[in-house]
Amino acid sequence: MMVTWKAITNAQLIDGNGGPVVADATVLVRDQLIHAVGTGIEIPPEAETIDAAGRTVMPGLVEGHAHVGGNPEAIQTLRLSLQRGITTVCSVSANRDGIQLRDGINAGQVRGCARLIAGCVVCPTHGHVKFRTADGPWEVRKAVREMTDMGADFIKTAASGGFWSANESCSVRNYTLEELDALVDEAHAWGVPVVVHAHTQPGIGNSIQAGVDQIHHGAFIDEAGVRGILEAGLHYMPTLRVTSDRNIAAWPDRPWMLEEMRKAQPIHRAGVRLAHELGVKIALGTDYPGSAKGWLVGDATPWELVELRDCGLLPMEVLVAATRTTAEAYRKLDRFGTLEPGKFADLLIVDGDPLADLRVLYDETKIALVMKEGEVEHVTDLYRDHYRIGIDQPTSRYRITG
Repeated sequence: MMVTWKAITNAQLIDGNGGPVVADATVLVRDQLIHAVGTGIEIPPEAETIDAAGRTVMPGLVEGHAHVGGNPEAIQTLRLSLQRGITTVCSVSANRDGIQLRDGINAGQVRGCARLIAGCVVCPTHGHVKFRTADGPWEVRKAVREMTDMGADFIKTAASGGFWSANESCSVRNYTLEELDALVDEAHAWGVPVVVHAHTQPGIGNSIQAGVDQIHHGAFIDEAGVRGILEAGLHYMPTLRVTSDRNIAAWPDRPWMLEEMRKAQPIHRAGVRLAHELGVKIALGTDYPGSAKGWLVGDATPWELVELRDCGLLPMEVLVAATRTTAEAYRKLDRFGTLEPGKFADLLIVDGDPLADLRVLYDETKIALVMKEGEVEHVTDLYRDHYRIGIDQPTSRYRITG
């Protein structure tokens, strides 16, 4: 079988590990994988060379909290995500259809899409999240077994209410500690992590005590919650976009949401600042792809970068959160999240310096080239003459309609 080589040369390299930037670096790709990274690398004469002089090479972004199933709109969302530099999307509600789409993407039957990491929801009756309803420890265990048998990469549940419904609030408890204990024990027995939606106490504390792997949101997180996450070594994915001014403005027809989001906004950000100061492992997720109004597909993830920066993270810390830490949270760091030999060649060439201004990653025209698993999947005019992309690319971004 013929080996294919690609060499990205003359780049400013951000490898995702948080170390110093490497100037005039080379990333050598063999087939799907990174073969070598750094300076002084010998390039095979048959390698295709991509000149990145004056530009930045970095890992593809990993979106850690998405709602992408398996319908045709999901394919469009994943294709547009890839164009924005998001090479992996972790869907907390992929469920059965999303698992099928994941497998189709991995098999090469659905092309030009971001990688999909597929989660399945196990939820209580009248719970905030919906899919496989299960009440009581033994029914919860059965539900987890069903979802892992289906092929779930992880289990998603809720320990508190949320903003969405008029008949709930963030402070409403969902699963009890007894049920969370059963869910986590069963999921871990089958080797899959647990992601929990939790905005407030007692849900945050119950989740920590049960031993979940990731806590998402925490819009009303308190100091005890932050310190508990730290002491337990969990990953915290704050999804700050949800309580941003822009997102609040997107829901004029849902006044109960606006009221609670406005109350949460300063508390949410104070919690993330404390988490950063204490050294909590912060990952990146956004409730992707967006709301019914005010967001286009691909907007949320780069928007979250700036939200994290505004909570005190340095630009390099933000990029690590959006790549390495999120991959680590889903137990996929051995495959992607950093630019290191042996990992998938998921990378971006950025026309600019994200460390000088993270907003460059929000500008889709600055994502000069996107590579996923060694294949160039998207280019802007900077590389248009060099590449003719085989997959039909969506011609425009679009709004989420529901």
